[in-house]
Amino acid sequence: MARGISETDVWNACDALLLAGARPTIERVRQKIGSGSPNTVSPFLETWFKHLGGRIKDPGAFSAPSDIPDSVQQAAKHFWEAALAETRRDFDQRLQDGMAAAIANVESEKARAAQSDAAAFDAASKLVHLQGQLAQHLATIDAERLARATALADLANARQAIERLEARLSQAEETLNVERSQHRETVEMAAQRADGAIRRAALEIEQERQARAKADKAQDSLRAQLSEAQGRMRDLAVLHAEETTSLRSIASAAQQGMKDLQDALVERTEDSRRLRDEVNLQREEVLRATAQAQATRDLLHQFRPSVATTRPKRAKPVRPAP
Repeated sequence: MARGISETDVWNACDALLLAGARPTIERVRQKIGSGSPNTVSPFLETWFKHLGGRIKDPGAFSAPSDIPDSVQQAAKHFWEAALAETRRDFDQRLQDGMAAAIANVESEKARAAQSDAAAFDAASKLVHLQGQLAQHLATIDAERLARATALADLANARQAIERLEARLSQAEETLNVERSQHRETVEMAAQRADGAIRRAALEIEQERQARAKADKAQDSLRAQLSEAQGRMRDLAVLHAEETTSLRSIASAAQQGMKDLQDALVERTEDSRRLRDEVNLQREEVLRATAQAQATRDLLHQFRPSVATTRPKRAKPVRPAP
């Protein structure tokens, strides 16, 4: 079982990585510790970055163990202060860059963790789906097993029924043999009685044969009449076809005649219209001529009295004396 990690474990790992010249990241911290999930390391790493500036200002924050001699500690302190003074000018910018990269790394790790959670959720959904399918398959198998058990039970019942039927068949065969022997005796007695009936039947058959011969003759006559009637029907059918063809020809001719009559009627209508127009023109000319003649008569009537007064009178003839 994996051991849980604490904030101290993460801070110690980050300090070791920083002293080794490596930028602390979630993966590097996890590799340094040897355990821990990204979701656990991420908040501790952010807290370490927040306190890193204050710890850098404290010379003893990354001091060596207390068992080192004072001269060495003083030298280390001197070198530390010199290095701190040398690097303090650009440390803020580097710190900001490192923090930005670390924050980006943390965000990336968070995204990876979210993807892992989504993948786990998909896997769980697929597992539930597969479990449902498995349950359906198991139910189907159980139903098939039940159906098979039912079929086997039905088969056993059928075998028992067949055995009972075979027993009844054997008993029926024995009974049939007894009845056959009795029937044989009855048949022999009936055969004797049947001889007389056969003779009587022979007479009846002869009579029926004669009646059938008469019926055959009557049937032949009916067949001849039927054949004649069928021939007449064929003749009537041919005649009907001819009449139908003739009627179709007459109808076609009538249609053509109607078309010709319609064309002629249209032509006559056009002629009548033209004649009507000519008559109207002539009537108008007659009316104009009549009007002119009336005007001429009126003019002559106006001049007629003056002509009468100027005309000389005729002398009366002198009658001779008697």
